[in-house]
Amino acid sequence: MSRSHPEGAGGAGPPAVPPPAFSIAFEGCGCRAAFHVGVIEWFTEHGLLPEAVAGASSGALVAAATAVGRVAELRPVWTELFGTRICDPRRLVSGRWPFRMSEIVGGAAERYFGNRLLADTLIPLSIVVTQLRASGFRRRALTAHDPVSLANAILASCFIPGPYSRMVPIDRRLTVDGAWLGRAPIREAAQLGSLKVIACVSDSAGRLLRGALWTRAMAVPDDVDCRVLAPIAPVPVGAFDFDRAATLETFAIGRASARDFAEKNRAWLGTGDSGLRTGDST
Repeated sequence: MSRSHPEGAGGAGPPAVPPPAFSIAFEGCGCRAAFHVGVIEWFTEHGLLPEAVAGASSGALVAAATAVGRVAELRPVWTELFGTRICDPRRLVSGRWPFRMSEIVGGAAERYFGNRLLADTLIPLSIVVTQLRASGFRRRALTAHDPVSLANAILASCFIPGPYSRMVPIDRRLTVDGAWLGRAPIREAAQLGSLKVIACVSDSAGRLLRGALWTRAMAVPDDVDCRVLAPIAPVPVGAFDFDRAATLETFAIGRASARDFAEKNRAWLGTGDSGLRTGDST
């Protein structure tokens, strides 16, 4: 799964600069993951390609798209959902749950990934879920070793009782939101083999958070070489929000934040003065 960058014709000219070696941990943050879409768009367009990705909850959708090389299709998938109603009380009349996130996310994932499995990716992928065990809630990383479809892994990682109506059990266990015990799957990204991890988060203060409805801050793991990529301005879109204007602005903030991060972390990324054009438009 390594990427080769050929030298100039006949081997002439300076040696090729090796690609930066890092993975990305995409935070679970509901519809605010539109920020991640802007980030990975900009990274891909500028040759900053992760060697592995991990995602929790909505971050799992972005991670999976990155892992199968379909970043360019993320924005159209998101824009198809503009104006979608998360809750429709009229459904109660026919005995259906009024919240529609399972249908919305599950339908998008199934259309986007079809029957593709976790093993069917171009780079290593980890999707995090939270499971109830005898000792309490525990994190579980789904990888290529698990015979699970991408669509089911994503929906399992997104499930929050209430907004979502359909749980996807993994290992025949009660399985819920992958962001419950930590929104950014930093350690899981590192376990895929990368020495450096970018934690892509939607909090403009750059905090690593845990919890779905009630949150608290977490520390960066001290055994992982990690940098946090946070918005350079507060993102306007809400956690359960498909507002067109707010989402488009969040895409733009993601792109601008990616450019800012790349500029400030040239040495850490290993790009140096290799020709990375961070000054062009977002």
